Amino acid sequence: MEKPDTKELKWYARSVLNGKHASLAGITLLLTALNLLLGFLSLEAAPYSSTILGILLYFGCSILVNMICYILLAGLYGIYLDICNNRSYRWTDLFSGFTRHPEPVAIYSLVQYALAYICTQIGVWWLSEALNLLFYGDIGSFLPATIVAVVAVILYVFLKISLSMVLFVHADNPDLSFRDMLKEGWQLMNGYRLRFFYLGLSFIGLILLGFLSFGIGFLFVEPYIYTTEGYFYKKLSGH
Repeated sequence: MEKPDTKELKWYARSVLNGKHASLAGITLLLTALNLLLGFLSLEAAPYSSTILGILLYFGCSILVNMICYILLAGLYGIYLDICNNRSYRWTDLFSGFTRHPEPVAIYSLVQYALAYICTQIGVWWLSEALNLLFYGDIGSFLPATIVAVVAVILYVFLKISLSMVLFVHADNPDLSFRDMLKEGWQLMNGYRLRFFYLGLSFIGLILLGFLSFGIGFLFVEPYIYTTEGYFYKKLSGH
């Protein structure tokens, strides 16, 4: 297997994206709008409530919306894999995940939801302890909370990197079961996690520019990132 080189992958991405920026910016904008709309509808349909029924409805809607968003994301990964393979694509391919065995992606979305929820709760706990220390001088559980938070962040980053190729695996082999999809994605990253982490760091400057442009820059930065990651997948998979 040829080792992926960051500069080479980014050069491939820039070359293949030539002339496609406008269409991909439109697809990125559409996906962002759909995610925001789904999130808004979820909150309107089932706002958080302290009652048992309210909590069940809130998390039920939240999980359902997360599934739909990940299935849409699977369609997006398919578009970028097509680009890396010099195949044509259409904006309607964004919805292809709903017709190409969405079940593994739906299960995968539950895994991601659980990871995000656990890390969020740990973050809230740490912030609460930090505020107690700042305003009341109560060191209490601050040190244990900090240790747990640091370990959680490290584990979260490790898992996110380890699973970073899973949706590309699904785009390439939609017939795979959830278990096989997850296993193949994990195995592809064996020995390449630090290289992928470095690849992500190389985009920090562009990501900051995206924030400074009030998010408009992300319409062009995200296609660059996804395409580069697509070539990373191609190198690992040997396709």
